[in-house]
Amino acid sequence: MDAVSNKKSRYYRHPALNGLSDKDLISIYKIGSIKKIDPGGVIVKEDDTDKTIFLILGGSVKIIDNLSGQDKKIAILRQGDWVGEIAFIKQNHKTVSALATKPVTVLALDEQSMHALAPKTQLLIYRNLYDLAKQRINSFIISEAALVDKNNYLTARVRTFLQAKIDEYEGAEIIQNILRGIPRLPMYATKLAVMLRDEDVSTSDVVKFAALDPSLVGVVMKTVNSPYYNLRNKVTDLQHAVLLLGFSQVYQLVIADGVRSVMPATRGFRELQFHSAVVSFLCFEISQLCDKKQAPMLSTIGLLHDIGKSVILLLKKQYPKMTLLIDMMDHASIGALLLKKWDLPDVICQSIRYQHYPEVLPPSEIPVEHQKDVAVLHIAHLCYEYLKGQEEIVLSAAFLREYMDTLKLTEGTLTEFVKKKILPSINKKKNTLPEDVRQFFKKGETQLIAHRFEDGLWGSS
Repeated sequence: MDAVSNKKSRYYRHPALNGLSDKDLISIYKIGSIKKIDPGGVIVKEDDTDKTIFLILGGSVKIIDNLSGQDKKIAILRQGDWVGEIAFIKQNHKTVSALATKPVTVLALDEQSMHALAPKTQLLIYRNLYDLAKQRINSFIISEAALVDKNNYLTARVRTFLQAKIDEYEGAEIIQNILRGIPRLPMYATKLAVMLRDEDVSTSDVVKFAALDPSLVGVVMKTVNSPYYNLRNKVTDLQHAVLLLGFSQVYQLVIADGVRSVMPATRGFRELQFHSAVVSFLCFEISQLCDKKQAPMLSTIGLLHDIGKSVILLLKKQYPKMTLLIDMMDHASIGALLLKKWDLPDVICQSIRYQHYPEVLPPSEIPVEHQKDVAVLHIAHLCYEYLKGQEEIVLSAAFLREYMDTLKLTEGTLTEFVKKKILPSINKKKNTLPEDVRQFFKKGETQLIAHRFEDGLWGSS
């Protein structure tokens, strides 16, 4: 091995330069540009069209992709690798950025430098780069296959764990005894929920049913005229209330009042009830984009999805010394079992039963007949957290794309979906929303616009 090939030589024979003579190697180093880059320095910037390849002679380079305004690391490259992508050959934008993670030395060969080389030398370098790219692709294929195997294994374990927990709760006598001690929903709320199993039920049908029950009419009129809705003029009859607020919101307040009547009037429960009310409105809006006939049912699912947490709060109040054990209970399973005892439609019970699945499992792991309902609830919950100020990247949204595809929602990100679909729809009916819900959406929109504008993410639609 001669001086040019020796590791101590300044002419490191990068794999892209294999097969070249010592003379050609020295020429390339003279034609190219040696660059030393400090940690954090940019080597390649996404969207650039510069036709330059960078042969990594030392150090390490982080490859990142910008998704939804967040940098996502996709690879680490080291000595012997190269960056420059297809933009070197075609007039395309670079699809990723490359940053130094440690002090890095690269040999930069731009388009002019390559054209200065003999055709045979250029061809040899291209062939080497092709072989390196093929090796990288093969490595990715092998890694992906291993990840698929691991994912399948973990998916099976998670599915088995969740199913075992559900079966355990259904068969536990202590859980059944607890549920027997919870008062039932008022009859009007249960009957109204059952009516929603009929997709063709009309507003007039519900109004006729409600008019037969004085207690139900009283609940609606009292709530509609309370500060909760902050209406300018008093509402004097049920028909007017339905026309003013819409069937969905009248229905929501009836169910909410029914739940409130069987649960303690504590601060914790009021917070849960508010959270559920907002998620319910979001479920309705999302369902309107997918299947309008199911919107009232999805609204109910949103309103009742945390009923299990209410039971847990009730138990902690009754048995304060057992708080640690009670906190370990699965609220989704408890909620589904309670609603089943209340004789609510199975679609509501099962959707609440599977509500945790989207955090760790794709839609395919949920029974087909419940996939869309669970998808709506999952996305509504994510929208709620996002509007509260949570960054999209920290939300439990690993399978968000799959659940959006289930509903045929085409927006690329949660940010885009909230901005283009949810907020405009909510703003159209904001005057008929409960005052606290209205303020939640107003505050959320204000914070989002300010934050995204600062980051340069809130462009025009």
